[in-house]
Amino acid sequence: MLPELPTIAKAAHDMREGLLRASDLVEHCLERIEQLEPEVRAWVVVDAAGARREAERLDDLQREGEWVGPLHGIPLGIKDIIDVAAWPTKCGSPLREQHVAKRDAPVVAALKKAGAIVIGKTVTTEWACFDPPPTRNPWNLQRTPGGSSSGSAAAVASEMCLAALGTQTGGSIIRPASFCGVCGLKPGFGELPMDGIAPLTRHLDHVGPIARRVSDLYMVWQALAAEAHGSMESMFSRRWADSDLESWIDAYGLNKSLFVLEGPLLDAAEPEMKALFVQALERLKSSVCLRPLALPDSFGDVLTWHRRINVVEAAAYHRETFPSRRGEYGPCIASLLDEAREVSAVDYAEALIRRDVVRNDLARLLHQHEDALGCLVMPSTIGPAPGINSTGVPTFNAPWSYIGWPSLTIPCGLSAGGLPVGLQFIAMTVPQVFAMAGLCERILGFHERPKILES
Repeated sequence: MLPELPTIAKAAHDMREGLLRASDLVEHCLERIEQLEPEVRAWVVVDAAGARREAERLDDLQREGEWVGPLHGIPLGIKDIIDVAAWPTKCGSPLREQHVAKRDAPVVAALKKAGAIVIGKTVTTEWACFDPPPTRNPWNLQRTPGGSSSGSAAAVASEMCLAALGTQTGGSIIRPASFCGVCGLKPGFGELPMDGIAPLTRHLDHVGPIARRVSDLYMVWQALAAEAHGSMESMFSRRWADSDLESWIDAYGLNKSLFVLEGPLLDAAEPEMKALFVQALERLKSSVCLRPLALPDSFGDVLTWHRRINVVEAAAYHRETFPSRRGEYGPCIASLLDEAREVSAVDYAEALIRRDVVRNDLARLLHQHEDALGCLVMPSTIGPAPGINSTGVPTFNAPWSYIGWPSLTIPCGLSAGGLPVGLQFIAMTVPQVFAMAGLCERILGFHERPKILES
């Protein structure tokens, strides 16, 4: 096992210098899985043999001075609602026991094209909903890792892979990443293709990466976005290192405002979360311009409108098997699907229409400030990870899934019980959240690891 698992940028640099091989990374991750998986339970499928074969192939190319792409030899996990060719996509459901994917989802194909090694499929809550998963939080095995990207966040925090893909409809990337003390990016709505991903709610679903550092998120995001927008070839000639992220910080982050959100939505924060949030802001204020910003009045019903879309579109997707096969659904997803019967067509239509109203109200509010490129900031969750009978609530995440703006979480401190909490950055564009999150990560300097890794 490696003495320390490097960041993706450091691994890429060391492989080019001949100091590291893809096989070294894969063996480290497989050893971590062997050690910790019985307790953490982050994986549905681990393809150790396939990962080793691919690592050997990439090692051969490395010896010849050839590189597949910017993620050459980087082991990744894929949430088990996302198709990987010839593997099952079980979605945490007995209804999918016989499913086998015919091809890679475009986001998986993009990662492979960039040189990544898919080491396995990570646990999802059932149909990416709220039924608690078998996965445990590596910081405390009696706490939830969050949901629905439970296995992805827990695997990254346990150093079983260098990054993983998750999805978010309410808070399913940001919340588990925060609970597990790692970083997560929910891109803007529609920025990455959702083909080959089992939907929960088509107007709200997003796919994005979870990783230990903002720079790691950045490298995975670049590979995904470049393929989605057809510019992968031009990226191979660039120097893939932290300096790329640094240039974004210089361009967007320095001398920009951080708008501290206020309003009734924030009242849901637990007292300890409020205190930790204030402590983080105190550490940032000497380097970043902090400005209070009250959310527009239109945000008052945003959680209700998000819920309406969520339940109706989930019920539409499951109409062939629910309620006819109700016994094969968990209680939380079944309750969600039942709720759809109470939503009228008019209410559903209103919820879709109001998205534009809320999004435009917030954009207009920001443009009233001289620094409209500033980033919004708020806690990532209402508090630290709760017990294993819950996945937490998406109160602080669902608004951004609803309006489709990018959001990114970084760890910012530990609770009195030793559980991580996060800061969530929201803006109109991905470069803005990357720049401000990267800058604040540098200032806060959170480098704690779960004690399970030390033992």
